[in-house]
Amino acid sequence: MAKISFMPKQEQTIPIDHPDKETALALGYEVMKNAGWTIQFAGIDKIQAHTPRNWKTYGQQIVFGLEGDQLMISSELVNGEAFDMGGKNKKNISQFIAAFAGLKNSTSTTTIETNKAAIDVLRAVTVQTVTETEQKVAEVNAAMNLKGDNLNVTYTLIGINVLIFILMAANGAGIFDANGLVHIAWGSNYAPLTLSGDWWRLITCTFLHFGIIHLAMNMYCLYMVGSYLEPMLGKPKFIAAYLCTGVFASLVSLWWHKEAVNSAGASGAVFGMFGLFLALLTTNLIPKQVRQSLLQSIGIFIAFNLFYGMKGGVDNSAHIGGLVSGFIIGYLYVYGIKKEKQGQKTPWIIAVLILITVGVAYGYLQQNSVSDTERREITNAVKTESYKDNSKFQTQLKSFDEFHSQARDYFSDTSLTDQDFKTKIAEVSLPAWKNAEEAIAATKAYDISPESHAKADKLLEYIGLRKEELEILKQMLAEGSTEDLLQKLETVRTKADAVYGEAIAL
Repeated sequence: MAKISFMPKQEQTIPIDHPDKETALALGYEVMKNAGWTIQFAGIDKIQAHTPRNWKTYGQQIVFGLEGDQLMISSELVNGEAFDMGGKNKKNISQFIAAFAGLKNSTSTTTIETNKAAIDVLRAVTVQTVTETEQKVAEVNAAMNLKGDNLNVTYTLIGINVLIFILMAANGAGIFDANGLVHIAWGSNYAPLTLSGDWWRLITCTFLHFGIIHLAMNMYCLYMVGSYLEPMLGKPKFIAAYLCTGVFASLVSLWWHKEAVNSAGASGAVFGMFGLFLALLTTNLIPKQVRQSLLQSIGIFIAFNLFYGMKGGVDNSAHIGGLVSGFIIGYLYVYGIKKEKQGQKTPWIIAVLILITVGVAYGYLQQNSVSDTERREITNAVKTESYKDNSKFQTQLKSFDEFHSQARDYFSDTSLTDQDFKTKIAEVSLPAWKNAEEAIAATKAYDISPESHAKADKLLEYIGLRKEELEILKQMLAEGSTEDLLQKLETVRTKADAVYGEAIAL
C-alpha cells in the first residue's frame, strides 16, 4: 500500500513473483539504468540510486530491494527539503513500478546476467568505499577526538554566562538595552577601574553581555568552536586557552582605546578560540580531508565578524586581540600535541601559558595605571547606581530644572512694569517654586544614596531662599526700595547662590 503524502520520504512494497532475489535486483537495476538514474551503491539485498540534478531540483535518493517477503521501492528528498510539494517521490515510485512490471517478461536472460555481474561489481566498490570512509573517519577521530569526550567545559561556560546574564538583568542591567553602570558594577573592562587596581576585570568582563542578542550570538559561536576544540585539546588546555585569550583581548582593548570604553562580552575569548583553531588547521595535525573545508569555513566566519565589528558599538580591538593571541597559543599547543604523540608529556605548556599571560597583564597594568581621583569619581557613580530609586531621583531633578527655569526666566526682562513684575511673581514664579519644592520633597522617601539625599536637602534650602527672595521683592514693590530691604535682598540672593552651588557640586 502506497503511503501518499508530501513528506520528504515515500515508499511502496511490491509482491515477489520471481524465482530469486538476484533476478529481482537485476530487473530493478535495469529500471534505474533505463530511467537515467545514477546507480551509486549496492548491498546484499538493496540497490541505491540518485535521480538527475538540474536547476529545478537537487534530485532524490531511490532505494530498491528486499524487505521481508516483499520488494520495496522508496524515494526520498535528501537535501534538507521539508516537504515534497511537487510530488516527486510519488512520481518516481510510480515510474519505477510501471517500468518494473513491463520488464518482468521482456528482459532477456543475457541482460539479467549482465546486470547481476554489474551488481556484484558495485557491491565490491561499495564495500571498498565504506571501508575507505571508515578509515577516514577513524583518522579524523584519532586527530580530533570528536567522539571521545563530552563538552562539559563548553556547556559550563555557556551556563555561567547565561546565569550571570539573568542575575544582572534582575539587577537592572537590561535585557535588550544595557545599563552600562550596572555592567561596571559587575566587572566590565572599564579602564579607570581596571587600571587602578581592579585587575580581575580583565577576566570577569568576558562573562558579561550587553543584552540578550549579544549573549545569544557569543554563546552560539562558543558552542560551535567548543564542539571541536574541547575534545581535541582536552579540558585543561581548553580552559587555559579560553581564559588567557580573554585576558589578552581585554588588554588589547585597553591599549587601543585612548578614551575609556565600557567593554564586556565573551567574544574576545571566542575569537581567541577561533584563532587557536585556525592555527591548528594550518598544520597537518588535522587530516586533509576535513582540514580544507574547516579552514575555509572558519576563515569566512572570522572575516565576516571582523568586518561586522567595524560598525559602531562593537569592540573590534578585543576581537583582534583574542584572535591573534589565540593563533599564537595554537602554535604553542601544536608543539605540545606533537610531543605528546611521540609519547612525551608536556604539562608545562599550560603553566607557561598562564605565566606569560599573568606577566604581560601585570606589566601593562603597572605601566598604565590611572589616578585615584578618577577612580573615586567612577566608583561613586557606580555606587549611586546601585540604589533602586536613582532613576526616579534623576527624573525629579529634571522636573526641578524645568520649574527652576520657569521661576527665574523673566528676571532678566527689563521691560516689565512694577505691576507686571508683581503679577509674574504671583502667577508664575511662586507656583513654579512650589512645584519644584514638591518634586524634591518627594525624594525624601526614595532609596537613593546619602549624597543624593544631601543634594535634595540643599535644593530644598535653595528653594526656601528663593521664595524668601520673592517675598522681599513683593514688599519692595509695595513699600519702595528701602536701604534695609535692599540689604536683606542682597543677603538672601548671595546665600541662595552659594547654597545652589553646593547642591550642584554634590
